[in-house]
Amino acid sequence: MFEPASVDDIDELLRLYRKVYGRAYALPLGTDPQVMAAEITSDRTSWLVARDNGDLVASIVGNVEPADRLGKMQGLVVHPEHRGGGLAQQAVSSLAELILSDGRADSVYGTARTTSTAPQRVCLRSGFKALGIFPNLRKAARHETMVLLARHQDGVLEQRHPVERVPASLGPLLDAVEQVVGLPTRPELVPDVEVPVRRGESAPEVELISAPRFVLRRYNEQLTNADRRFYPFHTPNVLLAAADGSYEVFAHLSGNDGYCTLIGANPDAMAVARHLDLLIEQLNDYGAFYIETLVPLHAFDELGQLLAHGFLPAAAYPAMRRDGELFRDYVVMARTMQPLDFRGLAIDAAFQPFTEQYIEAWKQMYLNTRGVFR
Repeated sequence: MFEPASVDDIDELLRLYRKVYGRAYALPLGTDPQVMAAEITSDRTSWLVARDNGDLVASIVGNVEPADRLGKMQGLVVHPEHRGGGLAQQAVSSLAELILSDGRADSVYGTARTTSTAPQRVCLRSGFKALGIFPNLRKAARHETMVLLARHQDGVLEQRHPVERVPASLGPLLDAVEQVVGLPTRPELVPDVEVPVRRGESAPEVELISAPRFVLRRYNEQLTNADRRFYPFHTPNVLLAAADGSYEVFAHLSGNDGYCTLIGANPDAMAVARHLDLLIEQLNDYGAFYIETLVPLHAFDELGQLLAHGFLPAAAYPAMRRDGELFRDYVVMARTMQPLDFRGLAIDAAFQPFTEQYIEAWKQMYLNTRGVFR
């Protein structure tokens, strides 16, 4: 039986996460006592643990963004000697039902590793749906691939805004989504835009500012709520600023694992679009190996620009955010700086449509017809 964790459990939790993941665990939820204490006592966190004869043997963490009515599941861990008895299944089901049953969230999502299909199947058996794949998401011993899953409140998926048109390259992703949760209507597929080559055109120099408090303050000052990118559970810690003052890009960059999210832009995303290649090059120089951004499915122009600059549709999140009386679908657009390497991955068949569409999109983007890198 799972029950809420307390700050008195932190020492045991540290030992449990270290036992299972070693000292290389990427999340502070299993490595930083101060962060763990703050999370356990937060009214936005549901931290559940299970015990056997008084010993802590399993843990899972759920966070909720009340304004976005969205939940996130992470930090699942089960002691090696207690695996195979259904604890992981109980943990995922208990947390999802807790978050969705008390009215705080319309959906809850999580990611699962691809070193084994077991975590993926635990989520799938708990009512989560396969929604995408993130190749080369984090820099570990090898570049780690993850999968995305989500579970919705009853009836939410039937209350989605229809989308009139999308760039044609998103067609295979929509096919995969349609197989899993359906679509309100089938959008028109419009040929992708081509970005003209601007020969001899100079671009402003870009400076990367890594000062988390300053960046967050600047973000809050420069972007109104209406202008901010919807990116739950992420706050910017770096700022890419054009030397001529023409634009700023706010991002979250994890130097430990090379993971980067683009969170907001000033004056807006389209003003930055023509400089995306330079920004990506700069982020790569500062250790970003994987860059992603979250875009509404109806944001046709922005999706087109991202595709034109090497971003690929990695995952979808249907009914991710309420807009008026209905919900909006979102797309995770990703760019990895490493060649795909799926050797040794264990991916459940539920993710096959998403895996196949990503591989095909990557081949179309980065290989010519002879199979040679462009």
